[in-house]
Amino acid sequence: MSPVKSFRLSELADAIGGEVEGDPSTEILGIASLNAATKQEITFITRESFIPELLTTHAAAVICNDKLSEHFKGPKIIGENPHLLYAKCTEIFKTRLSSHAGIGKLTFIDESASVASSAVIENFVTISKNAVIEEDVVLMPGVFIGHNVVVKSGTVIYSNASVYDSVEIGHDCIIHSGVVLGSDGLGFAKDNGAWVKIQHLGGVVIGNNVELGSNTTIDRGSVGNTIVEDNVKIDNLVHLAHNVHIGSGTAIAANSAVAGSTKVGKNCTLAGCTALVDNIELVDEVHITAKSLITKSIKESGFYSSGTPFMKNTEWKKNAVGFKKLYKLLKN
Repeated sequence: MSPVKSFRLSELADAIGGEVEGDPSTEILGIASLNAATKQEITFITRESFIPELLTTHAAAVICNDKLSEHFKGPKIIGENPHLLYAKCTEIFKTRLSSHAGIGKLTFIDESASVASSAVIENFVTISKNAVIEEDVVLMPGVFIGHNVVVKSGTVIYSNASVYDSVEIGHDCIIHSGVVLGSDGLGFAKDNGAWVKIQHLGGVVIGNNVELGSNTTIDRGSVGNTIVEDNVKIDNLVHLAHNVHIGSGTAIAANSAVAGSTKVGKNCTLAGCTALVDNIELVDEVHITAKSLITKSIKESGFYSSGTPFMKNTEWKKNAVGFKKLYKLLKN
């Protein structure tokens, strides 16, 4: 078991870039939510709607902004963006992987592969021909690395992820369990009623500081590459089809899907269950709300939605009947 980390409040404030109000020597042993925090933990508040929980929290200290600080009489770390301060604080209390550099006994590494001496290769990992594993890479048990794959320094790939041939993964990425990179996309042509497979000859290129959630799948390009640029964050169970291009700084929430050859700009956000059809383009700074279906290119930055707000089922049925008649009404 790792030793408990202990910090003075002033140390935390210096590390995350906030200002201390109250006793700077307050000892902090961890971080927790408003409801769960103990007298030895720090908590955080980012919205006024959580003020009732703030008033009853047992936390030793709170991360907040100036406006919310008046509702807590104890020690605080104050900053303009408490959500960012909270994110930095979680990094401090994160328990690091305990693995040591080296290669597990129950691995297969092709003799043509290159594995850096500082890499961690756990048991049951397979590294195929001409693969390159750079410095400080961690491959957890059961990872498969295909032919000609490059995994750059500092990247961590968790158990049972599969990286097919000719995939490049950048520096300091996090690839969670069950991710599949480089599988074939849905590409077929008809021949007298029978499907003929279109061979996928491209690859996948993942930029630096990218995080891919569990069971996310990114297909290889049919011709050319599927590309995910730097600092992209993708949640669990997301599908990117062949030749998709995701711009830097974009975030995609769980259960979303982007169809083939669609391009998403920089610093976009796709909320949960968003679907984008093929061969469209979203410019930079486009933000899609949950369960939206995007069928045309978006050429102007902003927030976009589709779908029907929830309501009682009896009301929805009546409205659905009216929607079916809407086109006829508009013609009149």
